[in-house]
Amino acid sequence: MSQLPSLLAFLVAAANAQDARPEGQEAGLSILDGVNQARASGYVCGGAAYPPAPPLRWNQQLAAAAQEHSADMASRGKLDHASSDGGTVRERSQRAGYYWTRIGENIAYGQWTPQEVLATWLASTAHCTNIMDREFTEMGAAASRTQDGRDGVIYWTQVLGRPR
Repeated sequence: MSQLPSLLAFLVAAANAQDARPEGQEAGLSILDGVNQARASGYVCGGAAYPPAPPLRWNQQLAAAAQEHSADMASRGKLDHASSDGGTVRERSQRAGYYWTRIGENIAYGQWTPQEVLATWLASTAHCTNIMDREFTEMGAAASRTQDGRDGVIYWTQVLGRPR
């Protein structure tokens, strides 16, 4: 599969945007745009070619679960799929009111922009595979910055789902 030139253009243009450090769910909407560009063209994840996939829809409940987890990781300064209370993406999404038949999560920290975190995920076989998984139909994503004054430490969460 050829990697869509417009995806690269999206990543470069957005990295040069004036407000290049959005936080919260605004960052998630930017991630959604890039994810749907990758899905539209197909993508190679760790040597496995994935054909084009339907676009994901934004889901506010998944975004809330993503925001909760990003804020939790930022408050602890720890990248972890488990919440401080031991909860998983399955439990966080249900607490947010999302009932799923399939659920997945990508997390990261330290990237400055949505475009950088998306590029990181697309360069990772497991994260990229989640993004390209045709079984997922919706997503939410968010970012949260640490509160201890360490500039640039942003925690990112993407939650992908398929509702019941």
